[in-house]
Amino acid sequence: MKKFYLVVVALLFAFSAYSQTKNYAYLKVKINNLKVDSLVIMSYKNPNFKKVIKKLDNEGILKDTLNVKADKYYVSNCSSLFPNGIYLNNGYDLKITVDANEPGKTLSFSGKGATENDFVTTFAKHEENFDYESLLQLDQSAFDKQTEQIRLNLFATFDKKKYASDFVVYQIAYLDSFIEMKTQTYKTILESRK
Repeated sequence: MKKFYLVVVALLFAFSAYSQTKNYAYLKVKINNLKVDSLVIMSYKNPNFKKVIKKLDNEGILKDTLNVKADKYYVSNCSSLFPNGIYLNNGYDLKITVDANEPGKTLSFSGKGATENDFVTTFAKHEENFDYESLLQLDQSAFDKQTEQIRLNLFATFDKKKYASDFVVYQIAYLDSFIEMKTQTYKTILESRK
């Protein structure tokens, strides 16, 4: 019985150590037709965060660990490959594949963090389809109705159970600020019409 107890305790410790979140994100990027020898990862919110990932081999594979806060980051020297940035958090093991000649058609994510980054990419495509010009021409009542409908449509595409809780918090705040930004632009235009 004593041996059984020791085995159970050892298994619990092993499981506990395994289940703890890593204090870094692992990023591996394979870029076909790469024109640069590194990636420069920068934070949208923290101007002091900058990580240079050096090219490791002739196949265009770049990999590194990054100590990050859950947030969206941009790749400053390859923004055309990652126009919507990438969402990173410690504990991620994110693999990205893209062809520099056709990034819009070839960008793909796998590993832990892929689901969140797929959503960021899909959401950005939905953003591109909004007809902002028509929206800005509406009267106040119609604008309010339309923006509320947009908000509902955006939230309808966001299955909160599918994503990590940090991403849910981030994305809800982003969706709200997205609508608020459009509302502020509308109010500015409305004031200029007077």
